Amino acid sequence: MVQVRRRLRVVGLLVVLCILVGLVPAHAAGRDGPWWKPDVEAEVPSRHYDSILYSEIGPRLRQIQLNSNRVHVEVMGQSAGGRDLFLVTLSDPEALGRLGRYQAIRRTMLTDPERAQALIDEFGDFKVPVFINGSIHGSEYPGTDAALRLIETLAYEDSPQVQAILENVILLVNVVQNPDGRVLGTRANANGFDLNRDFITQSQPETRATVRVLTEWNPMVLLDLHGFVSPMLIEPCTPPHNPNYEYDLYIQWAYQQALAMEAELEAQMGLPAQIPFRDDTGGWDDWPPTYTPMYAMFHGAYGHTLETPFEDERGVDAHYWAVWGALKFIAENRAGMIHDQIEIFRRGFLDLPQMPIPPEILEQIEPNQFPDELIQEFPAAYLIPAGEPFQLSAHQAVRLVDFLLFNDVQVERAVADFEAEGVSYPAGTYVVWMDQPKRGLANTILEDGRNLSDWEGVQFYSPPSVWSLPLLWGVHRAVIEADLSIDTVPVAAVSLPQGTLPGTGGAYAYLPTSLAAIRATNDLLARGVGLYRVPGPFADDGREFGAGAFVLPAGQPGVESLLAELAGVYGLDVLALDGLPASAVEMHRQRVVLYADAATAFLLDRLNFDFASIGLSDLNRGIDLAQYDVFVNAGVTLSTGGLSKPGKDALVAYAGDYVGIRTHGVRLALDLGLIDVDYQTGPGNSIVRLAFEPDTPVAAGFPAGGYAFVNTPLWFSSVGAGVEVAARFDPGADLFVSGYWPGWESSGAGEQPIVVHGRAGERDAVLIGLDPTFRGHPEDALRLLANAIYSGLEP
Repeated sequence: MVQVRRRLRVVGLLVVLCILVGLVPAHAAGRDGPWWKPDVEAEVPSRHYDSILYSEIGPRLRQIQLNSNRVHVEVMGQSAGGRDLFLVTLSDPEALGRLGRYQAIRRTMLTDPERAQALIDEFGDFKVPVFINGSIHGSEYPGTDAALRLIETLAYEDSPQVQAILENVILLVNVVQNPDGRVLGTRANANGFDLNRDFITQSQPETRATVRVLTEWNPMVLLDLHGFVSPMLIEPCTPPHNPNYEYDLYIQWAYQQALAMEAELEAQMGLPAQIPFRDDTGGWDDWPPTYTPMYAMFHGAYGHTLETPFEDERGVDAHYWAVWGALKFIAENRAGMIHDQIEIFRRGFLDLPQMPIPPEILEQIEPNQFPDELIQEFPAAYLIPAGEPFQLSAHQAVRLVDFLLFNDVQVERAVADFEAEGVSYPAGTYVVWMDQPKRGLANTILEDGRNLSDWEGVQFYSPPSVWSLPLLWGVHRAVIEADLSIDTVPVAAVSLPQGTLPGTGGAYAYLPTSLAAIRATNDLLARGVGLYRVPGPFADDGREFGAGAFVLPAGQPGVESLLAELAGVYGLDVLALDGLPASAVEMHRQRVVLYADAATAFLLDRLNFDFASIGLSDLNRGIDLAQYDVFVNAGVTLSTGGLSKPGKDALVAYAGDYVGIRTHGVRLALDLGLIDVDYQTGPGNSIVRLAFEPDTPVAAGFPAGGYAFVNTPLWFSSVGAGVEVAARFDPGADLFVSGYWPGWESSGAGEQPIVVHGRAGERDAVLIGLDPTFRGHPEDALRLLANAIYSGLEP
């Protein structure tokens, strides 16, 4: 596709700026004291061997750095628990003195790929960056120990193999990707997140720190060290393969590199290996970009997950030798590998079509593994208008653009009003042209996703099978298929929206259309500020307001500074009212008790709700739930295995408001007789179209039509008297947008309610059949959960 448009001449300046930024190492402010003197704390080591403690890693790296001129150590960020993340850069001394030059050449791959290919041919000594990621799952200990052993080998030894690697490679080692998990002996970090499911959301600091390194270096190879699978598992993967990869370029080298790792493992330890691409037909896919190697593939890396078979020292050995085999292979094949990595970027830069997998590769695997949908056809551009009338929340639009920029996706802005495919857009509209080096990542972030429901025999290792930041973050974006001729300028950074201040009024309102409004409300309530919420629509001085508006009465101390804070700090538009609406309900800072996953707790904390997380052991001790105003439940029913009589009694005795999420949350509401509904469930996970009832307090601030993520979707097949529907599957269109929901057409879910609200005496109950907090990703649905918590304030 040839696209016609003009880019103003500031492009060259931006390229220079990008290169200069790329020279600055990633650092984050840490605790007091040098990184090699960590705090002493209790740790949970491996039960199977004498694994190195996290507290010993910093001092050991310091000694290596002091004794080897091949090693540079830096702190690239902190974990959720405040522990340092160590990045070791290792190469020959001359290369360490020229890291800026190498990074600048790596950036040339993105700004002028053809020139970069010529530079590689011209400078035969060009070194390629290889990224080793150690123990992203904290309880999979051998990866970090193997990474340290590898660093010491390359730091001190002078064998011909070591010299060959140093002459060809700049090794980047994230020694322990999950310090919290290593200290605590857990798979997850201190926030309870599986970091190897966070790379398309990037909610956790460890993930963002790794992304910064990947975008600075664009490593040619990424090896992610896991456990435990026997025989040792070495990717590449089984289908389905994400169509946004340039998979033909990836698989030729990734498969050969896997064979080299397998051969080294056999030669050194006599161990077999399994390569899913070769040995299986499904069940170990590389479809979602949530995994570290899959995400890195969008930055041009030949990404592999390695699953060591042993939990003891043999697991360390297996990782070490598999990585050693990869490094030897890279040293021997560097020129061809880097040429094809740059070709990934060149295709995007020149808007060239994807190519099929070479027949000689297909001959080595099971037939018919690859569906026709493997080839991707990219649109000409995506448009993200900056504000009204397109965006319900300017905050979320800016957040999406900031996310794109952080991930090294090129974004521009229109310099004048324009029309595209019959729609008029204002100057300042963000434009993501798809003839750019990392078009695969841009499309992965911005597309709707695909319908996988009809793929026969498809298997996914782990959900989700679908993601879409615009749809699930509440951002309007347009997909432009036709050529577009407009003037645009590059965007280097974005600023938070600025709110507006009203004239003098008897009260002041702001709307529940953004997460910023929810955060502001909870922050003000925590400080004792008087606030009200208007559950339904109301009129004021000829203006119509939707449900859920927050109202700040005039006359309370410091109201002028509070208004300035709402507009300036939170970026909210504040409107003057004649007075406090008659239906307004006074708010207070509700105490929430939470029985749900770590993502829900993390997000409630992010929005500054006052909550306490509990588990089965707390219930079984007979916890007094009367101290809480709202019970948010996504995980317990009266029939939960292991629930004691005191636990059941505590649930039965609870008399406060209730929010039930998905099957367990709905089931408990029915067990307790809180609401009269029947429900059904379906399989899979997908993005669906919803019709909201924005005049209801639970759907306040939502548009009439929107989207949501469902994971084992639940809907209400009947609702009793007095039950209010807040959202249902959209009756005006197919409910299914993308993802995996076999049989959705005949499921009976069409037009059925998915969020309902009812009262049992003084108790308020909200039931939510979608997944509003899945791994922190479906951000827009957080407002539903917030509304559900607030709705119990109604008289």
